[in-house]
Amino acid sequence: MSTFRSTLCCLVAFIATAHFSWAKNKSPDIVFIIVDDLNDWVGCLGGHPDAKSPNIDALAKSGMLFSQAYCNSPQCRPSRTSLNHGIYPFKTGTYFNAKHSGESKIKTPSMQQFFMGNGYRVASGGKVFHGHPGKVGDALFGRPRDPKPPKGKDNFHAMRAPNDGYALDVTDDKMGDYKVASWALEQWQKVTEKPLFMSVGFYRPHRPLQVPKAWFELFPPDSIRRPAEPDGVDDWADMPDFARKLARSHAHKPMHKGLSDHEYIAANNEWDATIRAYQASIAFVDYQIGRFLEGLKNNPRGRETIVMLVSDHGWHLGEKKHWCKGAIWEQTTHIPFIVRGPGVKAGSICTQPASLIDVYPSLVELAGLQVPGWLDGKSITPQLADPSIPRPPAISSYGEGNTSIRTEHWRYIRYEDGSEELYDHRGDPNEWTNLAKKAEHRKTKSSLIKMIPADQHPGLKVQDWFDKFQK
Repeated sequence: MSTFRSTLCCLVAFIATAHFSWAKNKSPDIVFIIVDDLNDWVGCLGGHPDAKSPNIDALAKSGMLFSQAYCNSPQCRPSRTSLNHGIYPFKTGTYFNAKHSGESKIKTPSMQQFFMGNGYRVASGGKVFHGHPGKVGDALFGRPRDPKPPKGKDNFHAMRAPNDGYALDVTDDKMGDYKVASWALEQWQKVTEKPLFMSVGFYRPHRPLQVPKAWFELFPPDSIRRPAEPDGVDDWADMPDFARKLARSHAHKPMHKGLSDHEYIAANNEWDATIRAYQASIAFVDYQIGRFLEGLKNNPRGRETIVMLVSDHGWHLGEKKHWCKGAIWEQTTHIPFIVRGPGVKAGSICTQPASLIDVYPSLVELAGLQVPGWLDGKSITPQLADPSIPRPPAISSYGEGNTSIRTEHWRYIRYEDGSEELYDHRGDPNEWTNLAKKAEHRKTKSSLIKMIPADQHPGLKVQDWFDKFQK
């Protein structure tokens, strides 16, 4: 980068920091919304042509959309642990939902602890951490349970394929996410002298894909469109053996009588039904988020309001013949990341890479507080002023030695056995053509390899559960 460009970027960053800072008695209220298992099948990201997410889309139009945002780990617990504490999974060894004895205990405060320690009233509800709202807050609200299908009709089991969609014969107000939105609205209306920090977790479209039947009716069975597949070419043809095993896997769970999730769903003609249930779940949770966002239009404390919405990771629905999470391709890692607040240009889009590791420092800086030195991420406040300012790559980890580097145009993956994938998103957004062995891309690959962190914490290797479950 030229000296002039570097100086200009520093100046813009300084102006942005000053612009988004407030005096102590004018500290903004902050609302952080996290959605579970939501990929890019929302209108503003264009992940699926039939997406119905008007409220998330409206939020994007009222602020800035980071269109190239990614998780740091493609499972709930490691993703949320990293996000809430601001530390990469490869530094702690927290790679999977199942705990491992070799993980490092995080000793630095979570976002909720930090804001409480800096004079904020903290309210946390729903699934913010893995399965719960956290243990720190002035108001905590555990995730409510949902109604279940009639006896004998419930196809959900965590060890099974995700073909567990069911149109529940209930109204929205019986669902957990409705209750989370209602609780959040009540907390928003409480007037205190302190500024408010809210972390609100919505559960759908997490499995089981069971929501009120009215939401299924928005997606007639004969209208369902499957993800695109390469024409006349096997997507696995140029993938290394390790990647093929990963595609067949289901988050270190056993096969279904020797069949992968994809093979099982295809054999049982459940592909379209599962897509329908996932889309219905997105439409349902989008409406509940919209109920909450509507209440934020008036601030009862007379403060400015910062709103940020993200998902904890993406989700596959047959892309690369893979389902659910537990991989480090585009569909598993790509997430919504939206910021709205004073000074943020409505309808703006930043195509520079961002990730969940950047949430904590960004919210701290937007609150006008000093960003702690222990945080691994980089605040997105400079991009809120100028979306073209370059950002570091998004780094995603899945087990020791499995790392994805995502820049604005490239994804490079190196697996624990040394095998590789390389995709150029300018012409291959679906990641169908692996360029890792192409001589003409050797220089690009070399530069991306240098971005892989050297200080990775030892932990479980994916090959260990390949050997156990994927035979």
